[in-house]
Amino acid sequence: MVMLMNILNSRLYSILEVLSFFFLLNILWFLMCLPIITIFPATAAMFAVIRQWVMKKDSAIFIPFFRFFKENFLQSFVIGIIFFVFTSILYVDFKLVHTFNPKLHIFLFASLYLLGLIGTFTLVYVFPMMVHYRLTLWRVIKNSFFFSIRYVLSTVLCVLILLAMDYLLFNLPVLFLVIFSFVAYLIFIICYSRFRKEEALAAGQNKENE
Repeated sequence: MVMLMNILNSRLYSILEVLSFFFLLNILWFLMCLPIITIFPATAAMFAVIRQWVMKKDSAIFIPFFRFFKENFLQSFVIGIIFFVFTSILYVDFKLVHTFNPKLHIFLFASLYLLGLIGTFTLVYVFPMMVHYRLTLWRVIKNSFFFSIRYVLSTVLCVLILLAMDYLLFNLPVLFLVIFSFVAYLIFIICYSRFRKEEALAAGQNKENE
């Protein structure tokens, strides 16, 4: 009986410890997002911390977060500007579609929705790609697009997770305290598995060429 209680206490402690990690990272991310213009750098830092957890390199939060925030600030900030410009253009285009010939509406709406979908799919991989590899801005976007199409089922799964997050937040606002870091963890796990698969394929091809 005593052994069983010790096991249960140990598991409970482990669960509470993990929850506290997600809670602290979530709150830190939220606070760093408050200036609004720092949303993308803060998100990059959150993903970088999660990468450390997944790869079992470090379980710390605060010091690594601010280090990664600084390291990825410029690149993530520029990507944030690109995303803002892209979504703004899409929004304006959607508004302007109604002024065109009605016969063109279906074609134009379909084209805009496709562009929006491509942008969303690419964005799914941007942060995991940015923090996992040391790449130029163009290659981060290019490779994110490549992975989003090559592993479209994983991409769709990530989008569904984001939609589920919105649904849960709407119905259970208290989840705001932990859900963003937890969702980032799930997305990174999925993307990381695709990265490893691609790296294994590349390594196999290199061996064949030797």
